[in-house]
Amino acid sequence: MACMGPTHFDQQYASTTRFWHGSDQEENFKTNCANENTYKKLKQLGWIDVEVSYKFNSEGFRDDEFDQQPAGLALGCSHTQGVGIQASDAWPRQLEKMLEQKIWNLGVGGSALDTCYRFLEYWIDQLNIKFVVCAVPHIFRYEVFDNNWSNILPSTIVPGWLEGYQKNYLVHNQNSNLNRRKNLLAMQNICDKHNVPFYYNLLDNFHSKASARDLQHHGPEASYDLAKKFVNTINTQGNI
Repeated sequence: MACMGPTHFDQQYASTTRFWHGSDQEENFKTNCANENTYKKLKQLGWIDVEVSYKFNSEGFRDDEFDQQPAGLALGCSHTQGVGIQASDAWPRQLEKMLEQKIWNLGVGGSALDTCYRFLEYWIDQLNIKFVVCAVPHIFRYEVFDNNWSNILPSTIVPGWLEGYQKNYLVHNQNSNLNRRKNLLAMQNICDKHNVPFYYNLLDNFHSKASARDLQHHGPEASYDLAKKFVNTINTQGNI
């Protein structure tokens, strides 16, 4: 069955289970194991001989099949998807446990806030959404359309027609800041129209906690801390 929702990179893995994904690759893991320092770190973190599975639903998200139960909607990039850690340790699942409320994980690696906006615009009408939580992706990411949507990161090798724009766009932080503000206001507007609370976190001091299996992403402890921050925000701004 073809995916029905907005396009994204992980739709190619719809209805499959993988044991390596994104930056969490077997080749990189073996390289780290062959290095004395990184092997020691992996062992201290408990990642030696541990299997991490990535089970994708029919829409290409790391979650169960969507249904109409009352739920929250979690948006973000690989930090939300939980690359390098168990699905149960990703912050949306930890937040789900804290709130005792189902939360759909729509995190996709490499996503921009533009991506989060597209997902919210579509899925808030397709699912029984009671609140929205967003771990805002890196500010210098954005999306462009060229036969399909592509996420553009500072390190991305872009097609020729985009080179000048990429260079001139990213050289001025004002562009990225404006894009973030517009997306957050647009997402807030969508949620307001649906009478759904919207909460977000800019992930300050979060990305550097590289204790996942790939030694690039955050580990379970950082995910727990972020989930707690969302709980505090929800309690401060109003219960769901």
